[in-house]
Amino acid sequence: MRISLSTNWNSARHEEGGPMLDEIAALGFDTVELGYALSFGQAEEVRRRMKAGALRVSSVHAFCPNPKPGSHAGPEPFSLCDARDFRGRRHGIEAVLASARFASELGVSRMVLHAGRVPVFRAARKLDRLVCDGWREDRPERYDRRLCRFQDKRARCARKPFETLCDSLEEILPEMARLGVTLCLENLPTADGCPDESEMDALLRDFEGEPLAYWHDAGHAQRRQQLGLIHHAGLVRRMAPHIGGFHLHDVAPPLADHVMPPGGLVDFRIFAPFVAGDAPLVMEPAPGTPAEDVARGLAYLRGLWSV
Repeated sequence: MRISLSTNWNSARHEEGGPMLDEIAALGFDTVELGYALSFGQAEEVRRRMKAGALRVSSVHAFCPNPKPGSHAGPEPFSLCDARDFRGRRHGIEAVLASARFASELGVSRMVLHAGRVPVFRAARKLDRLVCDGWREDRPERYDRRLCRFQDKRARCARKPFETLCDSLEEILPEMARLGVTLCLENLPTADGCPDESEMDALLRDFEGEPLAYWHDAGHAQRRQQLGLIHHAGLVRRMAPHIGGFHLHDVAPPLADHVMPPGGLVDFRIFAPFVAGDAPLVMEPAPGTPAEDVARGLAYLRGLWSV
């Protein structure tokens, strides 16, 4: 199994694709995930190197290439869950399919997507602040009451976004099947992410046999454990048959993700059973991460998993 690196780490520092890929190769990677910050120009160099047999691509992170050149690239310029914004959702569906066509043209079979959010933004960020302020350790009963109230509120607000997501997938997945690309819905780091774990279970049941999978982001899952929403290792075991790939990054206490291992809160041993499989393992450092930290993280994971 090759460990891949997301081009989100360095694509913003390079106008051209060649220097971007050379910097990644210098760290010991020959496989990349094409991130949502990739420009159309950089994508052309990726095509050239793939055609020459000098580069492998494990996965594509929608929306890729960046559909809004000149603007700040992010993973959620569109939502497939927002029932209030019909035009925005239409643009989102079109952008998902454009990214899927790009992946298919490159012969890449996995595409990662942030599907959207339940409209409980302020309450979700309040949970983050309470954890950062030490409530789970110092005031556990008060925190648990706040968490229960949040979960009740999210449940009341989630029905329509989830139905809207299902409608979006009804339209998207037949075309994904035609293109030979699996849509992998990523777990999001905050409590307003959609789908959450139970909603992902429902989607996998409802769309059984369709090109739909769960993408496990290790740092996001650890943040969700820190919030009291899940048990990380238990989630990995439960979702194992449905995992389409992994984003690998660590979490510095209490909630700072996209840092490189070792030394954070994530126990990367729980991913060892997947090393021999076909689910991509993609390191996803924050863009400002020093190259030596990325190299050290790669060496750590290779040593841990003997790859």
